[in-house]
Amino acid sequence: MRSRWGYAFVVTSVAIAASALSVPGSSGQAATRSHRWSTGVKLNAAEAHAEGDLMATEHAMARTEAHGKLTRGASLAVAGTTPDVIGQWSLPKSNGTPVVGIHTALLKTGKVLIWSPYTVTNPDGTTEIQTMAALWNPTTNTSKRVDPPNDGNLFCGAGTILGDGTLVAVGGLNSYSGYGTSNGIPVVLLFNPNTETWSAAPNMNKGRWYPTITETMNGGAVVVGGRDGANKPNQDIETIGAAAPNAPQLVGTYNLDWRQGIYPNQFLLPNGQIFTFAGDRSDFMDPSNWRINKGPVPLAPQFNYPNAVVLPLKVGSPIEMVVYGGKTTFQGTTIATASRLNLTASTPKFTAITSMPEARANMNSVQLPDGKILVVGGNGQGNFNVAYYQTLLFDPANNSWTPLASQTRRRAYHSTALLLPDGRVLSAGDNGGTPGGGNTFEIYSPSYLFKGPRPVINYAPTSAVWGNNVVVGTTTPVTKLVLIAPSSTTHATDMHGRVVELQISASAGGGTANVAGIPSDGSVPPGPYMLFAVDANGIPSIATWIQIN
Repeated sequence: MRSRWGYAFVVTSVAIAASALSVPGSSGQAATRSHRWSTGVKLNAAEAHAEGDLMATEHAMARTEAHGKLTRGASLAVAGTTPDVIGQWSLPKSNGTPVVGIHTALLKTGKVLIWSPYTVTNPDGTTEIQTMAALWNPTTNTSKRVDPPNDGNLFCGAGTILGDGTLVAVGGLNSYSGYGTSNGIPVVLLFNPNTETWSAAPNMNKGRWYPTITETMNGGAVVVGGRDGANKPNQDIETIGAAAPNAPQLVGTYNLDWRQGIYPNQFLLPNGQIFTFAGDRSDFMDPSNWRINKGPVPLAPQFNYPNAVVLPLKVGSPIEMVVYGGKTTFQGTTIATASRLNLTASTPKFTAITSMPEARANMNSVQLPDGKILVVGGNGQGNFNVAYYQTLLFDPANNSWTPLASQTRRRAYHSTALLLPDGRVLSAGDNGGTPGGGNTFEIYSPSYLFKGPRPVINYAPTSAVWGNNVVVGTTTPVTKLVLIAPSSTTHATDMHGRVVELQISASAGGGTANVAGIPSDGSVPPGPYMLFAVDANGIPSIATWIQIN
């Protein structure tokens, strides 16, 4: 059948096998199509230069840079050499498929969905960019291909987790425009973690390339930013419903320009408002009327993939965000600037905190169960040059940075990282050629895994609702129960990151039967969460999954 965006494909009830899709350079199924986008307007070189359009040049620059002489950033001194001090990285392993971890998302099944592009050459010599995807099982270290429908090219699109645990992916690259232009597509695809299959939802109003999507308080999502099918900033605000047909609705306008609209960092606050940090501005978006209210001015322009993280939420405590790294312009100077923002203050204001030990962009931040932030990879120049292999740990309690163990492969532009249910961290991606990570991954075991026996959750509910208490049994006493949302990350932006520390209101059995309340203040949007029990030494359990309704 013909898809909603003008291409012919059939969405089957089973995952598309690798053999059913053309491999790079082949002339199989994908190469037989003759349709082309009618809305894609290519910029010529002069127009691209005049507008300063990053997207018209970034991938070409990345390929050129990757073939040049790349340097490695210096390593910082560490406080020790043993895993209980600096943690430990595993050696790189292939994920068993050609898929590069440019986009990764943890599903409620504990498996990781990854996707990346590849090029198909047609019989007439023209080329198309398509998407291949894989599902990796951390428990068995096995992968299988689960490619999305042909022409649903999700490369450089966005993804988040809906309230029922479904992954929703939006936008991507016009399959026929190639890497040299930024024609976005309006596609909306859903991945069902139970059946491990894709399905299509109705289109968005216009195309989006490099957008951001964020879950909303009703379990649906809101989409902003990106580039449309005519290489212009997409200033639409669109919501996507939590239930089928998951149809996008145009609800307002957000005047992000092309710089600010490329993967803006966006966070759902407990009051239902959505806070956006985008380069040299911040804003509050009010879902009651979709009005944009100006936020505080950042200390420095931080474009080109800084990291922005909302610290663990706890009832009665301030809501705070930290921002660090990135570049002052898209191909400009990488900075080490770091700042902190109290979002519950009467007049929120960015304040300076300890800068990163070195200037980095393209790194990934992973929130750990003990409340600290692991910073993985990144680089100091361009997309891949001056690569930093050494992991950093940021402690929000004292605004300090600690150098830790180093990886083996470079994880710079187009790399990803996320927390696994066993408390380890997955690092994947970087398609800039050797020594980039490619289709390999590395696993980091934080130092807390080497400090003694782990608490074990021996009983916990599989679901809970706002305002209700839950009882969590552990084998040894714990001091914290922490909910962590599964990450969905690409281009240094985690679109579903959230950590909520529950208040333990009662404890019995020597501290092994813990009663905690699920906040009703909006700090826990509906969806699947990893529930970690953390002891007094900061050692977490393996997580159990709980659905919050």
